[in-house]
Amino acid sequence: MHNRTGSPSPARGKIMYQRNDDSRKTTSPPRHRTGRGRTRTREAPALDDMPLDPRRCRLVLHLILQRHNWRHSSKHKGVSHKTMGERARFCFWLFDFLRDHPRRFKLDPRSFSGRHVEAVTRHWQAEARAVRMRPATIQTYFSFMKTFAGWIGKPQLLKPIASYFDDPRLYRRSLASGIDKSWRARSVDVEAVIREVEAYDVHAAAALRLMQAFRLRFKESTMLRPHVDVLTAAQAGQPEDGAAFYLDTHRGTKGGRGRLIPIDNALRAAAIDYARKVAVGVNDSVSDPRLDLKQALRRLRYVMERHGITRAALGVTPHGLRHQGAAEDYEAMTGERPPVAGGTPVDHALDQQARQRIAEHLGHGRVQITNAYCGSRRPAATRSPAQPMPSEDGSIGRERLDGLGQPLA
Repeated sequence: MHNRTGSPSPARGKIMYQRNDDSRKTTSPPRHRTGRGRTRTREAPALDDMPLDPRRCRLVLHLILQRHNWRHSSKHKGVSHKTMGERARFCFWLFDFLRDHPRRFKLDPRSFSGRHVEAVTRHWQAEARAVRMRPATIQTYFSFMKTFAGWIGKPQLLKPIASYFDDPRLYRRSLASGIDKSWRARSVDVEAVIREVEAYDVHAAAALRLMQAFRLRFKESTMLRPHVDVLTAAQAGQPEDGAAFYLDTHRGTKGGRGRLIPIDNALRAAAIDYARKVAVGVNDSVSDPRLDLKQALRRLRYVMERHGITRAALGVTPHGLRHQGAAEDYEAMTGERPPVAGGTPVDHALDQQARQRIAEHLGHGRVQITNAYCGSRRPAATRSPAQPMPSEDGSIGRERLDGLGQPLA
């Protein structure tokens, strides 16, 4: 069965994996009881030795996931547990949907073919027309389906997504934001909220200060180790006439893309100083050392909800601090507020330079993603030629920052 939105049911097909020494996710072999009450391990059948059999659909799918789900679809690396869980739920939903389809498809997952793709995409098209599926969801699920096709040796099975939809608006996602999601747009006092959080949980307060100062993501701020992740300009391989220290952000980043962020103003220096007071151990992150990563992220979300840092309460989320930081950077680089905040259009070259720098600071590989933070660019009115971009170093530069001049461990 599938839900009304056409999305995989979170309760179906959930598989728990653990990582072994060769970085593959595996499951323990099933065991069964013998006649004398003892148990012995029963080896799972080898996928390559199993003939095509629709009756063993779920077992075959489980074995396919066990073999391939840990891999990135195109790069030689693994993927997160979150991605593995989402792909597994989608795959089980996919074959449950085909089984319950009016045509009653009964197939071994290795027999997945073009007619099944067309049946699924027709369903998505109907759901999108009824406004029960968004373009972003369709794009994600189409990517999962294409990845699965590669797992079963049919990498060219899926045609371009445009071939399955008669209206591009149903599957094309728009990165341009027409809504300012910054805290400033909601008249929320960032410092007042952080002080309130600090009285309850200093670890959450430290994470928020890092999000505000460095435009970090939720997970990046939680995993950051303020004692070892701060580098001198020489250690970071940066010119000595710029900022004195850099934050090496590489834990919990999206797509594994690390980045160096200059600690070039008082707000960033204060955030690092506060984080170092919270993380007592040299190798500690800012999260509670008694919690593992999953527990720390859950705790942080709980604290955010408790203090109203949600769309339903204050109308803002922690991610809104990234939006606010991007807007502030855009204004500092161009002299105008970003389009999403009602700013006056600027020269195209200057706008592109600012967006390139902002994308790099946010840890994104595409400049177009800045449309989600700053809004899409509008044609500029006649104005003077593009002014030069501000230098990378900020108001503090090579001055000694509190707590950062000491030797790094």
